[in-house]
Amino acid sequence: MTSTLLTDRPGSTPMIARLVGMMTYTRETTLEAVQGWTVEELDLIPDGHANSAGMLLAHMAAVERIYQLISDGHPDPDSALEAHHWPGLNLGEQGRVEIRGRPLRHYLEELARVRAGTLELLGSRDDAWLDEPLPFWGSTGNRHFMWFHVFEDEINHRGQLRLLRRHQPGLQGLGMTGVWLKPLQDGRGVRCHTVYPGSPAEQAGLSAGDEVVAIDGVDLQTAYFHELRLGAAPGVSSTYRVRRASGELDLTVTRGARPD
Repeated sequence: MTSTLLTDRPGSTPMIARLVGMMTYTRETTLEAVQGWTVEELDLIPDGHANSAGMLLAHMAAVERIYQLISDGHPDPDSALEAHHWPGLNLGEQGRVEIRGRPLRHYLEELARVRAGTLELLGSRDDAWLDEPLPFWGSTGNRHFMWFHVFEDEINHRGQLRLLRRHQPGLQGLGMTGVWLKPLQDGRGVRCHTVYPGSPAEQAGLSAGDEVVAIDGVDLQTAYFHELRLGAAPGVSSTYRVRRASGELDLTVTRGARPD
């Protein structure tokens, strides 16, 4: 989980620092919503829904990218937007046809690539740039509103992701382990941040600070954290290989039922 303290950041002016903090938190909750989803789950469009989860993730990347161009004053952002972003920006039939068959890693890397461009842009600007009045949506706005709109749009679609989750049979009735895992640098690798008292994780011997190097034989040192399929039904066991100062050991965690 990212920080909930919106404060100064090295290399950023105060308002930009807080804006980036909001965007960072929003992205973390978005990725939590699709943790470990398969290609089939990302492609599913249930009855009554217009978009798949993959389409929504592609849309988030496309919206952020075009607002980089708009806020940086590009004279024709539509012509500058890369072709691969258009299906995600438009969604509709084009998105339903073209945004399919992609693993979660594809979306994670595209979102990260676009976000790196945003951080580079915002890191080179200041609060006066952010607040400068500009023509926008037929009225007067500023770049502060533009970037608020980027993560406002993401929050809206994150809600749709959570609705889509209800239609995924493999994501229902999951058990609990009682460990809060956090990614290491660059979203790869995993560490135990918190092990809750009395939980299956504590009973198995996991401790806060353990680096988890594999789960059920899957190497976590090269995987993106949000690719990991951590959920399973109550009673299902997983083997955690953890690294401590004393060396590596295997611990078996059996998921318990969640409280009502």
